[in-house]
Amino acid sequence: MEVNTENIKNRSRMRKRFLTALVFACALVYVLAIGIIVLRFGYNPRHLSGLSYAIIAIGSAAILVSLLVYFIYSRRGLVFNLKEFTAVFVCMSIGYTLSLCLSLVSLYLMPIAVTAFLISPIARRRDAFVCSLTCIILLMSVLLVGVHGGADRIQLVDVLPMFLMGILTGSLAAYSVSTDTKRLSYVLKGIVIGIIGAAALFVCFAIRNAFKEFVKALPYMSIAIVAQVLTGLLLQPIIEKTFNLVTNSRLVELTDRNSPLIKRLMNEALGTFSHCMSVANFAEMCAVAIGENPYLARACSYYHDVGKLANPLYYKENQAGHTNPHDDLLPEVSAEIIRGHTIEGLKLCRKYRIPEEISHVTVQHHGTLLIPVFYEKAKKLTDGEVDPYEYSYHGVTPVTKIAAIIMICDSGEAAIRAMDKPNGEKVDKLIKSLIDSRIAAGQFDNCDISLRDLNTVRRTIVNSFGGMYHERLKYPDGK
Repeated sequence: MEVNTENIKNRSRMRKRFLTALVFACALVYVLAIGIIVLRFGYNPRHLSGLSYAIIAIGSAAILVSLLVYFIYSRRGLVFNLKEFTAVFVCMSIGYTLSLCLSLVSLYLMPIAVTAFLISPIARRRDAFVCSLTCIILLMSVLLVGVHGGADRIQLVDVLPMFLMGILTGSLAAYSVSTDTKRLSYVLKGIVIGIIGAAALFVCFAIRNAFKEFVKALPYMSIAIVAQVLTGLLLQPIIEKTFNLVTNSRLVELTDRNSPLIKRLMNEALGTFSHCMSVANFAEMCAVAIGENPYLARACSYYHDVGKLANPLYYKENQAGHTNPHDDLLPEVSAEIIRGHTIEGLKLCRKYRIPEEISHVTVQHHGTLLIPVFYEKAKKLTDGEVDPYEYSYHGVTPVTKIAAIIMICDSGEAAIRAMDKPNGEKVDKLIKSLIDSRIAAGQFDNCDISLRDLNTVRRTIVNSFGGMYHERLKYPDGK
């Protein structure tokens, strides 16, 4: 299992590097073609031939196609997320159009890194970098061939510094603002990145000994710095909601206790809500330990049992002060009710527009495991063979590491809570047995979690359970 997982990871890394190199190669060839056109015909668009325009059109198409290929095949298992790609394409279009329109006023008014500011919160860092680079190259090529408000002459010494500044600030934005969940941090980083870009541009002006031109351009650059930060800040939540994307900021919103579905869980199934909070604490620490997104782990934990809202009193954690309704039901009926909370959870998540990365965990956190209580009850009530399938969950086995973590933490939290006087040794044996039984049942066959990851998850739960189930000093007279 370990070797296969490492091989998959190595192939995935090599594929991503190759595809990134493909985009770079197309961009480089395009830039060289533009350079040849400029050297051959100068900067006057009236002198350009039909062949020159054909080269520009083909080059633009090649870059966009290479970008599409990158997005399709850079994902593990060749999975293409159309929703994410559409959102990225919209962000690129906004960034390109905004920069091109503002360049009609002044080259230095272009918020040239705005594409990276828009894309970095909703996509991977590498994706944001590649998209920003592509957008900048296309924008600069248009300016180089003279399509700039009908201008007859575009100076290379003016465009080239902006091109270099765009690559610098776009790269910094792509790799530095992607994980921000606080608006102030986002704004401060954006301003710092803009200042760094302005400093780089100052160096270019200093080399040309054109300080007066820099002073004239400074007000425009200041406006551009503010514009790209505000554009990203204002459009980010709109894009997230429109395309129902998962970002760290969105995950923080979804785990707010005032969010509609979580509020329902608090009011209608308090025991389940308490269980979800405990699972979230375990899952978040486990995600950090194996390098997964802790925000996503917490959100998945919060929503994994929302399907119990359909019949809250049929679950033990919500039966305080109530009789157990399963005592009067046939085991197959009880199994159907318990099993149904996974599908009901998915339906509720879809109704409340919870992103798929979270909602699908509702049907994965039990996989296809047996429901042992009612299976054993059925065996006692019948002399014939009992079909285990009728007393098993009909879900999907985990397909991500986060879903596997939730599966372990969900059953582990419940088992620890039911344990009499738990200690480190007992909990360690318990979690190990839970993991081993799920491996034997093939529950982790469809996700890339490794044995090393599973051992890390086990140790994390063992090390952290004491802080969650600690003993308290008994005060005299119970006060």
